[in-house]
Amino acid sequence: MVSQEEMAQLTGVSSVWYGKFERGGAAQYSEDFLNRVSCALRLDEAERKLLFLHAVGWEPTSPANCRDAGIADGVRRLLELQPWPAYASDTAWDVIYHNRAFSEWFPFGVAEQNIAKEVFAPDTGRRIRFHNWEQDWAGPMLAQMRMAQARHPENTRLNTVVEEILDTSECARRLWRQHRVAEHADGNRRDLFRVDQETPTTIEIVMTSPLGNGDLRLVSLIPVRPDEGSR
Repeated sequence: MVSQEEMAQLTGVSSVWYGKFERGGAAQYSEDFLNRVSCALRLDEAERKLLFLHAVGWEPTSPANCRDAGIADGVRRLLELQPWPAYASDTAWDVIYHNRAFSEWFPFGVAEQNIAKEVFAPDTGRRIRFHNWEQDWAGPMLAQMRMAQARHPENTRLNTVVEEILDTSECARRLWRQHRVAEHADGNRRDLFRVDQETPTTIEIVMTSPLGNGDLRLVSLIPVRPDEGSR
């Protein structure tokens, strides 16, 4: 059960305003606000239409973009100001928002905008960019996903991502059978090949979470050598 205070944080309004909305108070609710509510509550399309009809008397005019719902403008700005790759992801490793440097380091995109799927992409040309792939990237990723499943057993999206990875990768299935669990160690260092370099860049992975949304992870890939982080 999500509290009014939590919903207010997720939708970017005050708890007083959201409480008025929840009680059915009349107001000129914007389509953007109603979409944020539907995303936070994970409503399906029929439920979203019903929400609109009850709140404003008309159906939504465009699809809801739930990928970046609940991200405060200040958080977006924080990511955009980083000179190195930075992104926001959820508990299923879906990339919700990223900055320009991330696009430049990953110009071919990330597999379906999901970090875990990118690490296990069947295209070996993309996978080889993750230096020491099995030990430093694949193994730790699956161990962290097993821990995430233990914490969020009801997260169907996370379960789907794990299943898709195991279905498409024999190596992933072998590693999964080791039953390792792990949490992401802040400040962990790994090597990553950029598309324009023949030698790997050593990065330090720094992760934080907003106080109002502990399921959102802000991840920065900070080059250990500052000159390697220039755009």
